[in-house]
Amino acid sequence: MILVNKYEPQISADHAFIDCIRQHDELRNIYEFIDLPEQIRAIEAQNSSILRNYYANALDHNLIEIKTVKYIINKNLRASGLNERAIEVFSKAESLLLESLDQPLSLPLFYQLHKILVLELYQGNGDVNLFSSNQIQFPERLNVETELELDGLFEFLNADNEFHPIVQSWMLHFKLMSLNIFEELKPKVACLLQYFWLSKKQMDLFGLLSLEHELYINKNEYLQLTKSDEVNLNEQLIFGLRMHLDQLTKIKDLLRTFFRKQVDFEKLNPRQKNIMNYVFERGYKLKEIDENVLNKRQKLIMYIVQHRGFISTKELVNEFDCNRKTIQRDFALLLELGLVRSIGAGAGLRYCINLHEKTNPQLETYQADFVNNNENSGMEEEEFNDEI
Repeated sequence: MILVNKYEPQISADHAFIDCIRQHDELRNIYEFIDLPEQIRAIEAQNSSILRNYYANALDHNLIEIKTVKYIINKNLRASGLNERAIEVFSKAESLLLESLDQPLSLPLFYQLHKILVLELYQGNGDVNLFSSNQIQFPERLNVETELELDGLFEFLNADNEFHPIVQSWMLHFKLMSLNIFEELKPKVACLLQYFWLSKKQMDLFGLLSLEHELYINKNEYLQLTKSDEVNLNEQLIFGLRMHLDQLTKIKDLLRTFFRKQVDFEKLNPRQKNIMNYVFERGYKLKEIDENVLNKRQKLIMYIVQHRGFISTKELVNEFDCNRKTIQRDFALLLELGLVRSIGAGAGLRYCINLHEKTNPQLETYQADFVNNNENSGMEEEEFNDEI
């Protein structure tokens, strides 16, 4: 295994890695929780594919209007000229890879990319390279040394169980950028195979990832990290994880926008907006409780109670626009399950998280940070009641 000694980055405790994995897992849960219509999911996945294509080509100096990219990918425009055909073949290459997710990384798969990105693009073409003004030369097959390095890289990744798939994907990306493969197409090959690997490992966030965008924004730093002999793999991975986290942040903003449209966020009062912001961040945990135990309204009540600390039946009647007896029945169930407890009586009756219930695993799902902090610090029930 020629790569075992080279690929031993010490990043397991690095904040960038921890933040990236946590954000990724949260986004998967949020995406499923907000339950976007299938049409919206398909549109956003298509938009992300357009962005991947646009920025991967931009990294190779192939600047073209994004509308044109969209029209070519959607087959509303016939590609003409080298730049437009580059868009077309990139889309074809990505489709090929997504149809091959059951295959391991291999030289045959790599040469299928070679055939599409290089042979189909340049064969019989008389266009010139705009940056060299020279006739484009027909690319040669990779030399034996490069083939051996690629084979070793693919063997390593296919067998590796130590590193997280996101880290593996950046290992793959930067190693491809360091090899002696058709110079102008390196970023495209690296981006395509990285996306293939993430999709294969189900780490592509339902097709929403567009890491090429981040690489293009940080192009100077990116190229410096790929061309300098003094840069080690660990530095490259830290950069890659930062790009990954930046992309995840953009996806989270996108999902937040859709969620706010779903709940008519702009029409809510400040208190309701605060609650909905909280539900967006933590609402995915609602699905962790079986529907046979709590219905959706009861789960949402638990999150409102957790967020507010305590709440009355009257407030929830107004919140859900339903009958008081309905909310009372909900609280009767929550009291029976030990998830909440009551404070006060009569008009002053409130419900709060049952702080001292230690045996109910369902309750732990709903414990707010302030609850855990209070319990860990040994705060007594009376002291907590005085505070609220």
